[in-house]
Amino acid sequence: MIGEPKYDLGQVQALVDAGRYWFSAPSRSLSEVIRVYRETALPKSQSEAEEFIRFGVEALEPKHFVGRTMQWGSEIADQYGIMLDGRPWFIKFLIGAEGDLEEISFHPPEKPLPIKSGEVIPAEDVS
Repeated sequence: MIGEPKYDLGQVQALVDAGRYWFSAPSRSLSEVIRVYRETALPKSQSEAEEFIRFGVEALEPKHFVGRTMQWGSEIADQYGIMLDGRPWFIKFLIGAEGDLEEISFHPPEKPLPIKSGEVIPAEDVS
């Protein structure tokens, strides 16, 4: 059973709209988006990667929910899987004590992700 997310997706998306989010430094999320698009006709700069991540979080719907996980041993993070621009993405985040969106993970999935809708987001094709 997938269960329910801890965080209200509308609240999460409002935090993104308000710019109330942060990436750890150096950010694996930004690096992964840049890596995925490096060999394409439209490579992404760091600012374009951040914009793509914001777009990805804002595109999430309840049907994309994967589950919850423990972060840092005591915090609960929500996990989602989504197809964006024809590619699979894994997204994880939590809302911290200050009320900001924190610990945003955004990268291709390392394994298939069954989502709430019943679909499965495939793992990244590394061939």
